[in-house]
Amino acid sequence: MSYQLPASELPPLSDAERELLGRVADVLIPAGTGVDGVDMPTGSAGHVASTGIDRVLSVRPDLLAPVRTALGDLAAREDDGRALPAEFASLAATPPAEFPALADAITAAYFLDADVARRVGYEKRSVIPIVFDDDLDDVTSAVRARGAIYRATPDTAPLPIGTPPSDDSAGTHGTGTDSTEVSA
Repeated sequence: MSYQLPASELPPLSDAERELLGRVADVLIPAGTGVDGVDMPTGSAGHVASTGIDRVLSVRPDLLAPVRTALGDLAAREDDGRALPAEFASLAATPPAEFPALADAITAAYFLDADVARRVGYEKRSVIPIVFDDDLDDVTSAVRARGAIYRATPDTAPLPIGTPPSDDSAGTHGTGTDSTEVSA
């Protein structure tokens, strides 16, 4: 039986893992032309392996272990003499373990970069203030002034407001009589 540390207790990515992450990011996100002919940076130029991945993992610490597993698989392949594929199709043909988590983390880190977000036309959400409708006060003032009104159910007596319910298995609600008894 093995014990896996929670993601919050795992050490951060090493420099070697970050370097490999940057190279994988360049395979997944090559430089190109984006929206309206805007030049888009590569994955590594989008700070994926530095601030981007740190931001992603701070929000999704559950991705750290699978990202580390995928990077370990790719590093082992390189140690065996197999180079990192230069194109996405080649990488996707024989993906490393946990590849979906690695790809998700890389793309999230890329689009969190301020320059990338600006280039694709993504604007941060603005704060929308909550404005209460003052007209509702006029409509509800009579109801609030009247107070609570209701009908008690037939087999229970109402408790005064603020009285906590007691453990009353007989259903008497403190009246001293069993509500199921019928007096003659």
